[in-house]
Amino acid sequence: MSRHLSIVANLIIVLQAFLLIFCFVDLSVLPAWMLYAGKFHPLLLHLPVAMVILLAPLSFLNATNQQDSKIAVVFKTVVTYTALFSTLTALGGLLLAASADYDQQTLFIHKWFGVGVAFASHALIYINDLSRSRKLVWNISLLSTIGAMIVGSHYGGTLTHGEGFLAFNTTEAEKLVGVSFTETTTVYDGAIQPIIEAKCLSCHNDKKAKGGLNFTALNTVLKGGKSGNIWVAGDPDKSMIIERMLLDMDDKKHMPPRGKTQLSSTEILLFKEWIRAGAKPELTYHGLSDSAILRKIVASIIESSPVKKPVKVYAFEPADEAEIKKLNTPFRRVMPLSSNSPALVVKFYLKEKFDLNMLKELQSVSKQVIEINLSTMPADDKVIDLLTQFENLEVLNLNGTDITGANLKNLIANKKLEQIAVANTKVGKSALEALAKITSLKKVFLWSSKVTKDEVAELTKSYAAIHWDLGYVPDKSEILKLGVPYPTDKEKLILERGEEIVLKHPLPGVKIRYTTDGSNPDSINGNVYTSPIPANGLLRIKAIATADGWLTSDLTDLTFYQKGLSSDSAKLLANPSRTGPLGAQMLIDMKKGLTQSGDQLYSNWIGFQENAFKAAFYLGQNPEIKQITLSTAEMTGTYVFPPTKITIKGGSDPKHLKVIGTLSPEMPTAHKPNASIPYDVPILAGKYAYIEIEAQNLLKLPLWHEGKGGKAWVFVDEVFFY
Repeated sequence: MSRHLSIVANLIIVLQAFLLIFCFVDLSVLPAWMLYAGKFHPLLLHLPVAMVILLAPLSFLNATNQQDSKIAVVFKTVVTYTALFSTLTALGGLLLAASADYDQQTLFIHKWFGVGVAFASHALIYINDLSRSRKLVWNISLLSTIGAMIVGSHYGGTLTHGEGFLAFNTTEAEKLVGVSFTETTTVYDGAIQPIIEAKCLSCHNDKKAKGGLNFTALNTVLKGGKSGNIWVAGDPDKSMIIERMLLDMDDKKHMPPRGKTQLSSTEILLFKEWIRAGAKPELTYHGLSDSAILRKIVASIIESSPVKKPVKVYAFEPADEAEIKKLNTPFRRVMPLSSNSPALVVKFYLKEKFDLNMLKELQSVSKQVIEINLSTMPADDKVIDLLTQFENLEVLNLNGTDITGANLKNLIANKKLEQIAVANTKVGKSALEALAKITSLKKVFLWSSKVTKDEVAELTKSYAAIHWDLGYVPDKSEILKLGVPYPTDKEKLILERGEEIVLKHPLPGVKIRYTTDGSNPDSINGNVYTSPIPANGLLRIKAIATADGWLTSDLTDLTFYQKGLSSDSAKLLANPSRTGPLGAQMLIDMKKGLTQSGDQLYSNWIGFQENAFKAAFYLGQNPEIKQITLSTAEMTGTYVFPPTKITIKGGSDPKHLKVIGTLSPEMPTAHKPNASIPYDVPILAGKYAYIEIEAQNLLKLPLWHEGKGGKAWVFVDEVFFY
């Protein structure tokens, strides 16, 4: 045993010689395979920590059983291996620090305490041999080693988990709460930054900045990292942050790395659309057009994100539940503000059923009503005097009503009114000046009212305590881009023979140009849409919208399919990488998948990446088949490519098959807009009760692609038999 421990002790001396050298040289020049050994540092460090602590009870046991040689041997063995693992852990830490970015001040302290523990634990081997009669020396040395280990662990925790990870706090840190969207909250602050804090900040902060990236604040984000800027304003496809998010999970450059909480498809889409919109830090939700995809994404975040709000306590008694129940009708809802709150919210529905009596009937609960929503109701100025009976009213929505503001000043009687909305009404500045005398008023919403931008500026100057919100006011000199044209039924892409396609655009006077030959239309070339387009067979329509004074819209690319022979059933013969609850039935359910960005991104698609697409179709009574069409997706930005080869086999059953058709689609040579691509595979016409289709995915992404060398996906959503 003594010989074995002597060998380990000599090995420790060699390792610590390297450890001392590594402390003073630049380790980043070492080969990647050597630096990779640093990744074992987090795995090893628990051993020396536990063993250093274990030395305390073992030391006591050894001191009280000095005559027991077995205990002495065990004790010396533990001391020796504590020194060995402490040294290996310190070496691994130095290699890890060379391959990543950390706060240098914290790293410096952690490094030298770690190295100190390694040398101190090594010294314990010899102190144990030399101080058997002088226990005080041993005890001081052991306690010093344990102390150094605790301090070093504290700074190690700070490096990986943030400031104060091992601090002895009695106050729990407040958990991150999403920013509440107001009229002035920017998209970055309200939507982008909370995602960064939740899923990026642990690796890119003031203390630890992997790749030189620091996501602590926008100004540090804009500095970029070692690889340059993380986004290209207006071009998400060339933005590094999007490229890293879309890399294969096993790629070492994938963000966030494997083991960390990943971004959802909606969050990735949010980043892409924000970058596409110019990555403007000052861009607000209300500054986005109603048709903007980014606005829809942010709207879904606002609706789904819980916002931490203080619970307001009301002194008045709750209304009688029976009375509330009696007041509720299909056209008027009286609801509690929240559970266990006596406050009530009233909302009216269906303007044809509205009359002033519906407000008068609320007299019995007037004390409890704190919010009334009369939006779009045919309420005129007479409604104002009725509203004064609600003494605790805080929020009033008069958007789209017929009020003129003539007696708006009477709302001064509502001494607790905090917020009023008069958007899309005839209310003018003079009425609002009278309203401003309500001392409790904090917000007034004025979109599409008679109040001008200059008048709002005057109101803001005169009544600074009130937030006057005019909404988004477009710059008349700004040239805006048109939205894309679209069919009346966006989801109906599988049609009966002879059915017609109607294209439309929400803006009057817009000219729609389209093609059906696969070429791209522009403001000069292409057919001008004047009447519905008949659909006979497979039809691909590319369309744009143009108008004087507007930028031409983006291209919309739609493929319409004709219903074919029905298939009894379908079966997947290879495991997909992603699919829906219907499995193979998605291939014959007559529901097309979408390729444009939106709420249903990638819905109805079956995706294959690890395996080639392979499926079987049972067609029943040997129908005559002349043509087979495979509907695939091309979304190169998300690694979805056409299949490299499509092979079709047909026969009477799975045991009697022959190849009846093949096709090798052309591979894209650059990124193109997302599209649903149909492939008509020429086949040997005949009667087939059973069909097998295989579509091989691209096994190596091309050099021009950001994911070069990785596997592409094949997406299939429908198979048609004619």
